Amino acid sequence: MIRGSSQGNIPKYAVRSDSDKVRICAANNADLYQAVFRAHGLPDQRTNAFWSSDATAPPYYSNMTTLDPDAIEEQQVEIGRLTDRLGRRPGLKDGFSRLDLGNKGFQLLFSASWIWAEPHRILAPAPQDWARIRDAAALDCWENSWKESGSPTDANVFTPALFSDPDIHIYGRSAGGGFDAGCIVNRSPEAVGISNIFSLTGTTQAFRDAVSLAGVAFSPDLPLVGYDSGAALDEMTKLGFKSVGLLRIWLTDNGS
Repeated sequence: MIRGSSQGNIPKYAVRSDSDKVRICAANNADLYQAVFRAHGLPDQRTNAFWSSDATAPPYYSNMTTLDPDAIEEQQVEIGRLTDRLGRRPGLKDGFSRLDLGNKGFQLLFSASWIWAEPHRILAPAPQDWARIRDAAALDCWENSWKESGSPTDANVFTPALFSDPDIHIYGRSAGGGFDAGCIVNRSPEAVGISNIFSLTGTTQAFRDAVSLAGVAFSPDLPLVGYDSGAALDEMTKLGFKSVGLLRIWLTDNGS
């Protein structure tokens, strides 16, 4: 399948509705999922309705994300297929908060907002104390800091194979021979996504720095997108982002 497809024929500089923006946000996030799974050598499939994988997902990743708010029947069929293949209900990201899964053996992990900033809305030079991660040793150090910030797992989520993907940039802020903050930036045909922002210092500067990096990493003509909730959403809103729609993360009935 083609990465970044499913946006329709929306002109690049058209005034978009919030529903169009949510589709673009969901597609950008699915591009990141696809890149991470393929970097692990895991199979995946993608249609206009969903992205999914039959493989055991890396920590903090789902086996399915939805890409069309109206393709509910097709998505439910895929949920059933994944359940059969995996031997359990899949964790999934409902990108449009349209799937009613609470009475079907799923648990709601959390809800969040897709966020969007128009091109040129955020203009700031890239911070000088951040660097792009380009080798396995630096990535291992970066991931250890990311885990320390609140994403603990014994597995390696991000692999050096990501370095060969020109649409993925991983950044870290240097401190004491390691990294005390970081983020991931990924490019799609219609947006640049920001994710995995973390900081070990207890300050919010990492949010501003991550947004600045995303603004200069790829084309300045592309909007910046992502999803957040709680305090992180508040910080991104202060930086010029707007909430454009809701998503929900569902877990299997045993919480895995």
